[in-house]
Formats: sequence, C-alpha cells, structure tokens
Amino acid sequence: MTPTLHRLRWIAVPAILALAAVLRLWALDRPDSLVFDELYYVRDAVSQLAHGYPTAWPDDDPAFGGERARAFLDAPAAIAHPPLGKWLIGLGILLFGPDSGWGWRFSAAVAGVATVGVTMRLGWVLSRSMWVACIAGLLLALDGVHVVLSRVSLLDGFLTMFVALGALCTAHDWLSTARSPGRILWRRPWLVAAALAFGAAAAVKWSGLYPLAAFLVLLTIGDLFRRLGLARSIRGEDRATLHRLSARTAVARTAVQAGVTAAIALPIAFAAYLSSWVGWIVTPGGQNRQPGTPWWASLWQWHVDSLAWHSTLSAPHPYQSSPWSWPLALRPTAMYSERWDGYFATISPLPNPVVTWLGVAALLLLSWVVLRNVLLAARARIAAPLRSRNVEISSFVVTGYLSGWLPWVLTFSRPAVFQFYAVVMTPFAALGLALVLASFASLPRTGGVIRDAGIQLSTSPEAVQGRRISVALVLGAALLMAVLFWPLWIGMPVAGWFSQLHLWLPGWAA
Repeated sequence: MTPTLHRLRWIAVPAILALAAVLRLWALDRPDSLVFDELYYVRDAVSQLAHGYPTAWPDDDPAFGGERARAFLDAPAAIAHPPLGKWLIGLGILLFGPDSGWGWRFSAAVAGVATVGVTMRLGWVLSRSMWVACIAGLLLALDGVHVVLSRVSLLDGFLTMFVALGALCTAHDWLSTARSPGRILWRRPWLVAAALAFGAAAAVKWSGLYPLAAFLVLLTIGDLFRRLGLARSIRGEDRATLHRLSARTAVARTAVQAGVTAAIALPIAFAAYLSSWVGWIVTPGGQNRQPGTPWWASLWQWHVDSLAWHSTLSAPHPYQSSPWSWPLALRPTAMYSERWDGYFATISPLPNPVVTWLGVAALLLLSWVVLRNVLLAARARIAAPLRSRNVEISSFVVTGYLSGWLPWVLTFSRPAVFQFYAVVMTPFAALGLALVLASFASLPRTGGVIRDAGIQLSTSPEAVQGRRISVALVLGAALLMAVLFWPLWIGMPVAGWFSQLHLWLPGWAA
C-alpha cells in the first residue's frame, strides 16, 4: 500500500466516522418529545422491554419522559412491524433511560454511524480502492436523508444498516464464488452471514426481503455468465457441438447452484427473522395470542392480518409521496415543526442536493455501463459480459439501489408511503457516486467505470489535474450543503427567512 493510501486508511476513515458521529449525535435530545412515528416505535420499545411484547398506552400525547415514559398498560398493542427494530431502540433506553431523546434515539444514531462504516468497507471490497471507500463514506455521512433517519427512532435506519451489512457479506460471497466458477458450492460462510443480515433486515421491516431476493438473483446471473464463459473457452475438433452441450450444462448447473444457494440462504434468513419474535413467543399475552392456540398458529395469523392491513392501508397523509419521486427527494417528510416569535424549528429529511441528485446521475451512468457491455457482448456473441470487473461492480451497486426502490414502484397501491423509505437506497447512491467521481478523477486503483461507459477522457497531466480539482469542488459543495441544511435536519431553531432559503422545490415546504 502506498503512503497516500496508508494515510487514507488511518486518518481519513476515522475522520469520516467522527464526522458522521457528530452529525448524528449532536443535540440528539432535541426535541424532548416524540416526533412523527416515534410515538409508536419508542412506546412499543419501552413496553416491549417490560412485557416481552408491545402494550397499549392511555393516549397519543407525544410528551415523554418521567412518569409518562412508564405509563404503558397491560393490554397488548396492535403492532404493524416485526419486533427487532424496537428491541434495538430498547438497547439505547436501557443505557440512558427513557427520560430524554438520548435514550430513545441513541441506538438509531449508532446504527447510522455503523452504516457509514459498513458502506466504506463495501466500497473497499468491491473496488479495492481506498479512494472509493472514503468518498462513499464521506458522501453518506453528509446525506440529509440518512442523517435525519439516524437521529429519529424510526425503523428505517436500522433497516438500512442491515441491508448494507447484507450487501457487504454478499459482496464477499460474490468474490469468493468467482474463484470457483465451475463447481457446485455448498461451503459459503459469507452467504450464511448475508442471510443472517437480510433476515435481521426483514425482522425490522418486511421490505428487508426485497434486497435479499434481488441479490440472490444477481448471484445466480453472475454464476450463469461465469459458467457460460467457461463453455465459450472449450477447444476441440467439434467445437460447436461441445460448446452447445457445455452451454446446456452451464445452464443446468446454474439452476442447481441457484437451488443450493436458496437452500442455504432462505432457512437461515427465516431463522434470523423468527428469533426476533422470541419475546412474543415465550410471554403469552401479545397481540393475536389466544389461550389454547399454539404460538405458531397465532404468529401465522398475525402475519396474515398484518399483510392485509398493509396492503389495504388507504388513510391519506399530507406527506405521502409517490415512489417515483423518491430518487430526487421531491416530497420530504417533515417529522417535527414548531414556530414562535419569527423563529422556526423543523426536522425534515431534506436531501443534500449534491449527494442525492448527483447520486441519481451516477446510478444512471452505472446502469448504462451494464447495459452497454451486455449489448456489446451480445453483438460480439460473447457469453460472459459480466466478467468485466467494472461491469460487475456497477451491476452490484445498481442492484442494491433498485432493490430499495423498484419493488415499491411495481407494487405501489396505497397512498400512505413516504419519502424517508428511500433511506435504504442511500448507501448505494453514495457508492455509485463515489465510483464515478473516483474514476472521473483518475485516482489510483479506481478502475475505469467512465471508460466502460464509452466515455474517453484525456490522460494528459493537465486534464487529470483539472478533473481532480473538479471532484474536490464537488465534495466541497457536498460539505457546504450539509452545513447549510444541517439546522433543518436536527430541529435547530432558525430565523424564518433562513428556513425559507432551503425551500428550493414546492414539495419541500413543511
């Protein structure tokens, strides 16, 4: 490792994590009442700690702390999501108590910082470039949607952490299986780890199943291309016949490997999911528990009822947002707002425009890299277009991003969905933008994503220096936007005119 990369590892990485921590932990107890859906998840977490399952509360007053933080009843509460996210919120409450936001928001903040670290590690595993890893971590640390969802005790920050962790483990499995393209593989410890992570994601919110399915499909496609590539390399007197037979064998063996992969991953993911219900299982009295009815029958009925509730939820909401608008963050969800004497305080996941909008442009470019190389391979009758390292990385990042967005687009059937669901896409947007910026700047060991997109850049020292300055300006602009928007991410009281400066789009108004 060069001295520059060594410094990046030991200086830049801790500095980025420290920046992420400051943005997510500073004044974490502001405001000192429950905001938005904290009203449900924090109170569920407190009563779940006491009973093993969530119980009801006497009113919907967001004031919390003191006696109000212990006013839960014995009757079971109606719950809309699995228990794991609320157990994690409960860990912070066990550490700091329920009397301030430090207790009920601390776990979410730690999960946010951990996600930045996991994203950096994923950038390194995919690209073997510390530049890509550090740029991706910095961009995610400055991402407005991710900052806000790390500062409120909703479930989506935990979901994002587990999805990023699952993607990291999948990347390790992706690389390890690439070294043995012709065999049926059973011993895959990284696949086991990925299944555990995605199972935990599903135990926070069911949408954690989307990336599990997406990455299993990607693993299968990559395995197919590698096997077809081996079939292409066959030599012999009747090469066409041998190739045809080997291609058929490749498809058949890919199907077998896909079955083996599913047989490994799905039971483990299910076990991870089921384990989150242990408190509900061992303590009778939770929602849907009936005397004389086995716990598994009651649990099955809860899933049936919950699925019906989610699929038919039609209550309109002033901050509902079509999934089509999520990539550009056109309608952020204001989670808290208060006005007094010309001052205004809000907590709203307004995007960092540099990170969010350039991230979409980068994902479009990476998508083009994959599509272009597949088309070129088809035209040249090459069987393995994904054998290009840059195409593999691009397809991986695009898959992660789309797994958090496309299922909502395809199944969108209710108005009560919100912009902040897109937080699960933010690590992949940061990775995609980091890959493009590093490649554009011709930084050492950053690959040729720009080149694989069919874009030719000058290699003269002057041109390279100019592009590196441009990338530095982009990162500086991202930092400047974070400074500008941070007061509205954390509920800091500001003058009304200052708040108005941030309302760039009509949908950004509180």
